[in-house]
Parts: sequence; structure tokens; C-alpha cells
Amino acid sequence: MKITFLTSAHYPFDERIFYHQAKSLVANGDKVEIVSSTDKIEKEIDAIKLNCFDGVDLPKNEKIDRLAEKLNDFKPDTVICAEPLAIVAARQYRKKNSGKSIKIIYDVTEWYPSKKNLEDYRFVAKWFQFIKLLFFNLLTCFFIDGFLFGEKYKSRPYRYLFPLKPHAFIGYYPNLKYIPYKEPAVKENFLRLSYSGKISLEKGFGNFIQVLKKLSELYWDLKIEVKIIGWFDKKDESHCRDLIKWLPKNISIKNYGKQDYLDFLELISDTDIFLDLRSNGFENQRCLPIKLFDYAALGRPVIFSKIKAIRKELKPDEIALFVDPVDSELIAKLIYFCVYKPELYSILCKHSHQLAQTKYNWDKIEPRFIRFVHNL
Repeated sequence: MKITFLTSAHYPFDERIFYHQAKSLVANGDKVEIVSSTDKIEKEIDAIKLNCFDGVDLPKNEKIDRLAEKLNDFKPDTVICAEPLAIVAARQYRKKNSGKSIKIIYDVTEWYPSKKNLEDYRFVAKWFQFIKLLFFNLLTCFFIDGFLFGEKYKSRPYRYLFPLKPHAFIGYYPNLKYIPYKEPAVKENFLRLSYSGKISLEKGFGNFIQVLKKLSELYWDLKIEVKIIGWFDKKDESHCRDLIKWLPKNISIKNYGKQDYLDFLELISDTDIFLDLRSNGFENQRCLPIKLFDYAALGRPVIFSKIKAIRKELKPDEIALFVDPVDSELIAKLIYFCVYKPELYSILCKHSHQLAQTKYNWDKIEPRFIRFVHNL
């Protein structure tokens, strides 16, 4: 079978698309192509054809035409789309090849429309844009043959409005062969932390910095090394840089910028305890973070904001310790307690690693993914 992953927003080496879904289909014997309009790459890697172009600044209609042209070059039997815009291009390709049975799958991993789709609009215009994009999203769903869902919250509107369309839940679990697992090795009076993803107040960067300050205040002889791996949100960049500038001298910061998935995993592999202190907004509460499962696979304790989506998908406190993200003193004490109680730290590390080995890994859901794509 020939299969194309079509996306107007994700990068070609997106961990879900490239490292998990595409590689699994290639190993199954399928011919696989990734078409993305975010970056110009035309080559083959690990038997996956990358036929991508830089269409970030193109008008929507022109971007759709370019995506459809790429599909016509490869002529796939199945198109797995990551966004509504990609679905329109896939439908255009199917209409042009009406004599051929072509299936379109919508892989839903993001809210659409999301806050980032609306941040350039104000007041009444924002609501108008929200309704327009929501209608566009739902309209494109009439053209698809099945859904893939990454999580339960985001599946709800589609399952209720399109109950007859087949679907499968394919989670964000990592392939353990990519995880650079290292035995925990905590040093006395030395703590290694990391922050990854978008560097913004909404994603918890301010809360993270407050925890660093509180650690320095409570444990004055503790040296802290922090890796920041990600990109600044434009509206918060100046504020976030100022927060870094005024950190105490016993905290060293290294900024690595945005990384490829495998490089990101290697960089965070020596972190002693993982934190994610994102704010309690609507989207954050209802988004299941991919990083949570990477952290578990690396075999370290995880401290996370209390998020409904995590509690919806997982057993309480199974994979993380949940906190109020603004309670910096409690979080600082919890970090110190978890890391510098050797027996407790060992238990927490082994628990996380065992969960990844036995439950939360790609091998557990890969057959379901391949079966769904082929049976459709």
C-alpha cells in the first residue's frame, strides 16, 4: 500500500509522524511519503520519501494546490492528514483520481481552532474567526473515511457528530528504541533540571523560574544546572529573558533552542527530575502532553500541573506527582525530598521506567495503528 502523511503545520521530522507512524508502516512493507508545507526537503531517509516545500507564507488556496500536486506525484492509496487544510488538499487529489479507491484519515492531535489560530484577533473578530474555523473543521470531516485520535478529550466532538465514521485511539507513547535510558546518578548538592517546549508564561516558564528561585532560597548550598530546550513565544520573549537574567548565581542556564526529537531526548536524558508547570487554562487542562511519556521512559520522577486530561487518560498519580503550578515552595520541597531521599528516589525512578516498559510504549499500540490504516 502507498501511504502519504499530509500536513500544513507539522515539520517533516515530527516525532509522531516520522519516528512512529511512518517508520512502522515502512517496517510493515508499505511505501510511505511525508508531505509538509513547513520546510523544503526533498530526499529519502530510512525508506521514507520526504517531498516537502516551504509554503509558510503562501495563501491558503495556493498551499492547498501545492499539497494536492505533491499527492498526484506519489499517487497514494491512503492519505493521513494532520489538519483540515490538508484534508481539503486530499479531497482535491481524490476528485482528480475518481476512478481509484482513495481513503482519507484525519489524525486529530490538536484543538482546532486553538488559541494560536485566534491570537491575532481581538474581541468580536476573535469570535467570528473561531466560528468560521470551527465550521471549516467540521465541514472537512464529511470528506474523510476515518479518525485517528491521540487522546480522549479531543475526540469528543468528532465522535458525537460523526458516530458512524470508524476511529482508533493511538496514543503518544514513545518507541523505546529511541530512548537513551541512563541509570539515575544523583550528585550531592547538585541538581539537574530541564525545561522544554514553547518558552511562554502560559506553558509554565514563569512558574518554573519561581521554583528555581525557591530552591536556591531554601537550599542555599545547592548548585542547579538547567537546560532550556525550546523556542520563545514572541509575546512573552522579553519577559522570559528578563526572568532568566535575574536568577541567582548558583543556577547555571544553558539554552539549546529547538531540537530534533532524538537530539532532544539525548539532551534531557541526564535530568534528575522532570517538571511541567503549565497554567490551568482551558486548552492546557484538556491536552495530554506527549512529553509525559518520554519522561517516564527515561526513568525519572515527574512533577506536573494538575491537568484534567492526564487524570482522564491515566490512573491517579500513576505516572506523575500532581501539584498546583504556582505553589513554588511546595514544589521546591517536593523536588528536594524526592531527589535526596535515595530509597524513595530509586523507587520513583524504577516505577516510571517500569510503566514505560510494560504499558506506555509504542510497541503496545503499533499493531492497532497498522491494522486500522489497512482495514479501512
